[in-house]
Amino acid sequence: MAYAIIHALSLVLALGRLPVFTRDGLNLYFYALTAHFGQWFTDPAIGQARWQVACDLLYGQVKKTYCRRRLHHVERLMRLGDLVHLSERLETLGLSGSLNTAFVERLNLTLRHALAALSRRSWATAQLTSELLTHLEWWRAYYHFCRPHLSLRFMLDVPQARRGRQIPRRYGPRTPAMAAGLTDHLWSVEELLAFPVGQ
Repeated sequence: MAYAIIHALSLVLALGRLPVFTRDGLNLYFYALTAHFGQWFTDPAIGQARWQVACDLLYGQVKKTYCRRRLHHVERLMRLGDLVHLSERLETLGLSGSLNTAFVERLNLTLRHALAALSRRSWATAQLTSELLTHLEWWRAYYHFCRPHLSLRFMLDVPQARRGRQIPRRYGPRTPAMAAGLTDHLWSVEELLAFPVGQ
């Protein structure tokens, strides 16, 4: 599965671009990354083709040790590249620059709360992979087009009056699709379900 994820990532990256990759202690991502990002060259000593991993590839790991269900120790180590370059690349993306896995952990928690089949203890376990994938795709569409995100809200030029004694609304709601410029309004569930697939 790690290989499939990295393969899908390599297909959507712009030509010549390398990812900044941070992950937990699962070592399978190391082998998948080194297999996808690099180039073949002919070794003059033996005259055979060899695989050279990309020199600029950055991959950091965060290994967490738990004791009695409590976080005991956090170890940060670089598997590819160095921490200084990783911090610089993260800062250019507008992030803190520290090696962590906060975003993927937040995504995992959001997925577990949204899809009952992914909850650890649930009666709604997925029976078939195809059903789980269909449910996941539906949730992704709803998450990006219908559900406004508080962190993406925008300030209104003129506050909107509301009923009664409520203070005027100063911020407008925005979804990830609106922030990316894919649409100009919040979609309703009816609009999402009626949208033709493949367009």
